[in-house]
Amino acid sequence: MLCGETLYAAGQIASDYKTGVPPEARQDAAFPYYGSDIQKQTRYILENLRTAFQAAGCDLKDTVKSQVFLTDLNDFHYFDQVWKEFFPSPPPRTTVQVSGLLVPGCRVEIDLTAVRP
Repeated sequence: MLCGETLYAAGQIASDYKTGVPPEARQDAAFPYYGSDIQKQTRYILENLRTAFQAAGCDLKDTVKSQVFLTDLNDFHYFDQVWKEFFPSPPPRTTVQVSGLLVPGCRVEIDLTAVRP
């Protein structure tokens, strides 16, 4: 949602909203050493957010606030590895554990607020 020059991207999860967590956001059982579920879900969400931000005339570097909801705080280290790929100079972030998310199998939800340059 774009309100004036402020972009609100709330409640982003790794879901196609048809089948749940799509294959590209899940660890492939045949290749267990090529990324975990949390890494793949985080990357899926941030790539989708980048596309949405670009459509609104923003970039992820324009993010001024972020909130992250993890279903397991033990995932934080692997989540943060991917986060740093997208945010070399990260925005302020609040990270909390939640008991569950809207779509079964989702491990992370990301909310971002940005200001168009």
